[in-house]
Amino acid sequence: MQDNFEVSNSQAQQVLTDECIIAQKVYGKCRQQDCLGTVDSNTTPSPGMIQIESSRLGETQSITNAALIGGTIAPNNIIAFNATVSNVVLVPNTFELSDIKVLNITPNAFGQDGFYDVTIKYTFNYEINLLDSNGDPIAVTLGAGPGTITNISAFTTYTKLISLFGGEASSNTVVTTNTLYSSASQYNEGNLPYVFAQGIANPMAISIGTYVVNDITQYQADITIGLFTIIKLFRIVNMMVTSAGNCDIPVCEPIQPGDPCDYFNSLPFPFDDFDPPSGLL
Repeated sequence: MQDNFEVSNSQAQQVLTDECIIAQKVYGKCRQQDCLGTVDSNTTPSPGMIQIESSRLGETQSITNAALIGGTIAPNNIIAFNATVSNVVLVPNTFELSDIKVLNITPNAFGQDGFYDVTIKYTFNYEINLLDSNGDPIAVTLGAGPGTITNISAFTTYTKLISLFGGEASSNTVVTTNTLYSSASQYNEGNLPYVFAQGIANPMAISIGTYVVNDITQYQADITIGLFTIIKLFRIVNMMVTSAGNCDIPVCEPIQPGDPCDYFNSLPFPFDDFDPPSGLL
């Protein structure tokens, strides 16, 4: 009996082999928790706050109203207004971190071998209401009219510069690949590492800021944003790994469209949603 068990157990064991794969190897990584805010004529920056600009117009057309400085605000310009506006609020569920763009990556300015300076631009989109003294949204004319809007598309940006280790590699090496998504070859000039950036952002507050421009007092929509971000530098490398063979692929089990109750009854009961875990595992 024991001999038979040992034979069966040995046969069940998978054979491990060394295989060469192409992988994305992370060389340098960092995380940052940034509080982004504006500084107007009456504000003293709080410790640790990173300054950003006031809200800019995110509409594709100009907006017009007597409450706006100059009467009209063009796309991408600061949304500036006069004292007719008594408050500004964020439209619920409109805030999003809409874009993370790598603007530049260059060898470190101080000549540290293997380090690279990375410039990343974060864009935050949202909608705002300009409120009058009664707390009612002020309607602005969009484009040539005649239609008006009260939810005004706005955005602000934050540009971040960091230095990370990206691996020591010869700049004379030419790297070219075609991708899974395009037959066109991608050319990596200077053999630079690649950048992988992630972010989570939340609006912390929005208020009216006071500014003096050309000796004229004006007001702007100032937003405070909490940003969590992770940035990594990686390269495509050859790597030897231990493998147990190809992955086992089970048969797909489609949901039966005519039998939704059977599918629902097969779901595990969500105990954690009713009683959240009390600690970290």
